[in-house]
Amino acid sequence: MKTYFFILTAVAALVVVAGCGKGKDAHGNNDAAQPVELTAQGELAQSGQAGTIAALPFSGSDVKEHVVLDYGNRTVRAVPDVSFSHPELMKEKKNCFVVISKKDFYLYVYEPQGTDTVMLARYDCALSLKKGQKTAEGDMCTPHCSMQQPFSVSQIAPASSWTHDFGDGRGAIKSYGDYFLRLVTPGHSGIGIHGSTGNRESVPGRASEGCIRLKDEDIKDLVQHYATVGMRVVIKGETVDDYPFEIHAMTRQKIARKRHFDPRTTLTNAQIEQARPEPGRR
Repeated sequence: MKTYFFILTAVAALVVVAGCGKGKDAHGNNDAAQPVELTAQGELAQSGQAGTIAALPFSGSDVKEHVVLDYGNRTVRAVPDVSFSHPELMKEKKNCFVVISKKDFYLYVYEPQGTDTVMLARYDCALSLKKGQKTAEGDMCTPHCSMQQPFSVSQIAPASSWTHDFGDGRGAIKSYGDYFLRLVTPGHSGIGIHGSTGNRESVPGRASEGCIRLKDEDIKDLVQHYATVGMRVVIKGETVDDYPFEIHAMTRQKIARKRHFDPRTTLTNAQIEQARPEPGRR
């Protein structure tokens, strides 16, 4: 599986995707961003750079990040999307892997099938409030990695009775849903994928201390159908867009999404701190 997973990255880079024209995006927005080119690593390509592919259209200006004051803490929220799960499309559970977009607030489940890659599930997620790579405990950042050096699931722990004190005046509350998928993230500990008990409103967006939150029903679905100990998990940095195999899967499977932010226009940490927040829970 490990060798095949890495080969998949190279094979996917050869996929040719048709360019995207001007005009409306998949959701009818008239002001979709100009199409851009991406590298095989999902980064925005330089002008004239060879070996690039066309990115899928970015969301229109009506799809935005919103800074919301939640129990006195600044959080970022975005328009929710519809989760989906198709375990009937899965062939080998052990081959499934996860890709998480820190930019678009999605967790995707994929499976390589022959020379193709199939998207099996998609869930909204919430990540850390602070953008950027995690460098120290308590920095409020979610770590990210690459396809070549993915994280992995080391434990699938029942967590329905677990509590956490967020320091927002609510005290210790149940916060994790039914499961906590502990991740191996070299250099850091305590990072996992879990539910959002007590904080459902934060999904999708930025609100956690570093973990990845799903809606409670989605963490149950992930564990029931796809998750295994050893499962590979790729968390993309905020500047990384879709990988070639993701573009191919979404195009071939005709998968639309509500959020596809241009990485050049998302809110910076400074903008989040300086924005006038919308009122939230208190």
